[in-house]
Amino acid sequence: MSNLGLSVPVLQTPMHKFGELGRLADDAGFRSLWDYESYRNPFLLHAITAAATKRILLGTGIAQAFIRSPFEAANAAADVDELSGGRVILGIGPGGPDWLEAFHSTDAANAISRMSEFVDVVRMTWDYFSGGAREGAAYAGTYYKFTAPQINPWGPRELARPRIPIYLSAMRPRMLQLAGGKADGTLGYLHTPEFSRDHVKPNLIKGARKAGRDPMSIDYASLIVCSVSNDRAEAIHRARVQVGIYVAVAISDVIVQFHGYQADQAAIREAIAKGGTEAIEAATSDRLVELFAIAGTPDEARKQATRYRESIPHVVLHPPYAPLLPADATEDAFRNIVATFGD
Repeated sequence: MSNLGLSVPVLQTPMHKFGELGRLADDAGFRSLWDYESYRNPFLLHAITAAATKRILLGTGIAQAFIRSPFEAANAAADVDELSGGRVILGIGPGGPDWLEAFHSTDAANAISRMSEFVDVVRMTWDYFSGGAREGAAYAGTYYKFTAPQINPWGPRELARPRIPIYLSAMRPRMLQLAGGKADGTLGYLHTPEFSRDHVKPNLIKGARKAGRDPMSIDYASLIVCSVSNDRAEAIHRARVQVGIYVAVAISDVIVQFHGYQADQAAIREAIAKGGTEAIEAATSDRLVELFAIAGTPDEARKQATRYRESIPHVVLHPPYAPLLPADATEDAFRNIVATFGD
């Protein structure tokens, strides 16, 4: 199986296009297709792609855990798993702290323990569905609770699979260790081969071994910004905008600090403060683009991708989708990846 996945640009793609783009990725032989929760519901989007595809795995990358209950997440994933014939990966993460506070009346406090309980209750929900209305099924955590009703007139729910793989979005050591100890995989972004070798894999292994698990049983995927075009200048332009936005956000601090590029990050943040998001491209250095993106002509992109494919087991090529780019550019970026890397 190819180790290449692909993400679909979410923000500006018309709803009727998701099936078409999913089918392109499926026909081209990609291992997985990922969406993400930026305004649009990732489960709804994959309900569309499920109907249009046959083989490709469908990952939510990521669904925000703290804006929904574990029971709701378990049901939503089961719905799409049924539609797709058992092809869903439930990728979850807490959600960005600013997003949670601004729009969802919650926060990201105690993220590790909350995520650990969230995973437990999601799986307990699936177990409950598979086993029917079992007496005494209960979970009493600090943040989440689950109690099987003594009488459930609706009975159990049929599932496509008893369990759906859960991937935790992780960048920092403790969340990576939680993924290694409890999840089926982890999903990151901007990961470089060096960050993968010295930061991600050691923490996944540490978490797995502490839990008595085989580290090799845990998948490791990462979104890698990928901008391909026969027009090299256009490819670099798109990559620069996307990399600049990603480097600017606080969740990227750990990988920026790992590489010692805090000054480059500060320059982007200062430019945004003075000139808004329109200033991102000019403020994003060449070395940031070279470090964090596959960008260039098809031949250049295939060559650059080699180092990622050799170090990350499940590479997810991630076309630029920033609002600064027009909708036709984000779709073109997706189609160029399919043409460059598909079978």
